[in-house]
Amino acid sequence: MKLTAIISLLALILLGATGTALAQQENQYPAQEKRSQQRPAPRPTPAGPPAFGQEKQKCPCEIVGTWKAQISKTETRLYEFDGEGVVKVLQVSGDAKPREIATAKYEFVEEPLPMDAAPEQKAPDKQISFTATGRNRIFGRTKTTMKVVSYDDSSITCEIPGVAEKVRWTRVDPDRYFIILVARQNEFYDHSGSAFPLVVKLAGGVPKIDVAGTYSDHGKAAFGTVPIEVYKDYLREAHGDSEVILRLEINSRQYERALKVVEEWQRRERENALLYRFPDANPTLNNVLLVRAVTETLNLCQNDFDLYKLDYTYPKDWITDQYGPEFIPFFFFKELRRRNEARHIEYKKFQELVPMPNLASR
Repeated sequence: MKLTAIISLLALILLGATGTALAQQENQYPAQEKRSQQRPAPRPTPAGPPAFGQEKQKCPCEIVGTWKAQISKTETRLYEFDGEGVVKVLQVSGDAKPREIATAKYEFVEEPLPMDAAPEQKAPDKQISFTATGRNRIFGRTKTTMKVVSYDDSSITCEIPGVAEKVRWTRVDPDRYFIILVARQNEFYDHSGSAFPLVVKLAGGVPKIDVAGTYSDHGKAAFGTVPIEVYKDYLREAHGDSEVILRLEINSRQYERALKVVEEWQRRERENALLYRFPDANPTLNNVLLVRAVTETLNLCQNDFDLYKLDYTYPKDWITDQYGPEFIPFFFFKELRRRNEARHIEYKKFQELVPMPNLASR
């Protein structure tokens, strides 16, 4: 079925399938009839669940970065892991400047699963081995291995040899990250409108913004990298019921995953490699895949947000059942705004957090 194929393609994208494999299924989507948002036509109910798109991706254990361990009320340890296999250990006492006390080489090691492992234990335990450099010691030893008990985007719980209790590290990042979901209705001839995610990194007070999706090019729908003169108009509060804007603060790993999705669709547009193109297929399906993929990265490692699943499974997914693909992003973002209202950052507060002089002027 058409709806099953849509989910199949999305799953292939998220799992890193080649562009060739995706392109082979491209022509399964005939152009769909345009529908007015004022009187959306009911969609047929799928005969069964989609073949793909139901399994949750495995959360990667990302150690690169700075982690903090609270030793006492006044003392902490900072562990700075670089991407070249070196970790620096810094001691922080009170308000004093951090002092380097050790360096070591590190690497991930995995123990083979025992023969009698439980069915739910699908992956071996993660461990990190350390070899101190020079005359240093790490965790009181020249060589040791730390077991990673659990982890998510923001923390790691580990077992360290010689330490009786489990230790929790929290990620430290001087930068801040945001995602903004914006959509509009009644902008194009079929009553649909612009819809795209913005991913924002604030480093040293300077915002870096990356955007991709459907936008208005002199009144006509276009898809790809959204120009600054277009998206700056959405860095304000929504105007009426025909617009929806949701601003959320996210962590660095969520940002990097969302950015990867945005950059992938920017590349596809540049290289004329979009999955759906007129007249063989409805090009608005590209944006449906984009907005779903971006939002699904948010809860990959921890349940931060109340997400709505666009999986074309009736009756839970009422949006895809009631609206054509050109309207799905608007009602999808509207539902996400309703579910995450408590996390939404109001415009004035966002201005304080992310100073962008003259950028949001109409």
